[in-house]
Amino acid sequence: MDKLVPLVDKNDFTELESILSTIQTACGENEFTQRMRILRALLEKKSSGELIADYLDKNYHETLVMRWDYAAEEQHQRIYRDNKSDFNYIPLNHAIDSLTQVKATALLNSTSFNLTEQEREIVLLFADYVDDFYQSYEQTTPRKPTALESSQEYFTYKSKGGVNLYAGIEFPITGSNPLFKGSPTVALMYSSPLHTNFLYELGLKVRINSNDRDFEYLLHNEVEIVNSSASYAIGGTLGYKLFDNDKFILYPKVGLFFESTSTGLSEVTYYDNGYYEDGYGNSSVRYNNVNTMRTTLALSAMRHIAKKKYIGLEAAYHYVPYNWDENLITAIQPNYASLQLFFRF
Repeated sequence: MDKLVPLVDKNDFTELESILSTIQTACGENEFTQRMRILRALLEKKSSGELIADYLDKNYHETLVMRWDYAAEEQHQRIYRDNKSDFNYIPLNHAIDSLTQVKATALLNSTSFNLTEQEREIVLLFADYVDDFYQSYEQTTPRKPTALESSQEYFTYKSKGGVNLYAGIEFPITGSNPLFKGSPTVALMYSSPLHTNFLYELGLKVRINSNDRDFEYLLHNEVEIVNSSASYAIGGTLGYKLFDNDKFILYPKVGLFFESTSTGLSEVTYYDNGYYEDGYGNSSVRYNNVNTMRTTLALSAMRHIAKKKYIGLEAAYHYVPYNWDENLITAIQPNYASLQLFFRF
């Protein structure tokens, strides 16, 4: 591209075909290479009818219109960075684009070139007079959304946050007779926009302890035999995208949560000198749960369905040191794994 710009600027096309062939070897024939060949033919006053017909038959004009539209976006650099292949790896607002527009405008205004109707139509497009191009150009078939149009809509949705709903199972991976066995889990998380490489989630996770044993908990110097109905964790994760081709996203992530495992033990404290009658006075309830921190290391993969909707699968390892709670007497193994399906919307 660095070699091409000065050549086109000077209308020196001796090396043009060699450069375009190099580009095609790496990227295949595309809108850009065909555009350069048409521009050369027009400037050298050579026959361009077959080149233009092929350009229009392949809907390259739709690709260029979307390129002009994207180039006008405030976040065009980010759009290009996230969708390089859609733009044939030529950055938006590249010097070759502005040079194409300058050359096309000169062709329209010059009296030295007798453009055919077909040539004038394509030059209007190259000059970014898109409305004039469509008024002149009559399509015989309904216009279908191009890959770039779908990508533009997709980018709009990727720039918005979402909500992730998880459901799966968590199970211990060490210990001969673990207290918590395989248990269903659910989670509701706010998820950051997907257009950046770093992704975060914030929310609540719940594990239903439906298959656990009783354990001992010390309360006011007395040993209580209790059973947990559920564990609640609030916190978040931070991930980094390893792969994103608009259809599939793959990213590892780490998480940190404050977790509270219910014991069924609670205390009511009354205020105002103990006076509490007929609803007067104040009181508070304290739940004596097993409190700890949950750390997570996970790998998530999700597939785009439509608009903001994705479906995904997550495999994770969790380290949960329950015996950090000094009131817990029974040793509870800390190593768990989970497998969860999730839906983002």
